[in-house]
Amino acid sequence: MQIEELKGKLVLFKFSGEIKQDLPLFQIFKDEVWAVVTGIDDMGVWIENPSYELGIWWDEKGELIPQNKQVKEKVRTNILILWHYVKAIMSVDDERFQRLKNERLPGFHAYK
Repeated sequence: MQIEELKGKLVLFKFSGEIKQDLPLFQIFKDEVWAVVTGIDDMGVWIENPSYELGIWWDEKGELIPQNKQVKEKVRTNILILWHYVKAIMSVDDERFQRLKNERLPGFHAYK
């Protein structure tokens, strides 16, 4: 398999220990995570967190929401992991594994 063939697939990543302390910033809580690959480039691999919890600070008009009325929402994000921090990648060829029916992926919820 070529690395480019992973785009759009659910893949298991194992990250090096060097990045472990920075992963919680991206709401990744272990150094291994299942994630959908959204892009691949020379610098690294883009993975998706389908339900990153983010504080909403602006309304639809672009105006700042008062701090006491700000709420957190789950949003879809893409995270670039530099190749230097990727220790191993595993892809499963079984088509049943690639048919995602919901937004809940094991890497961003079950591994907390």
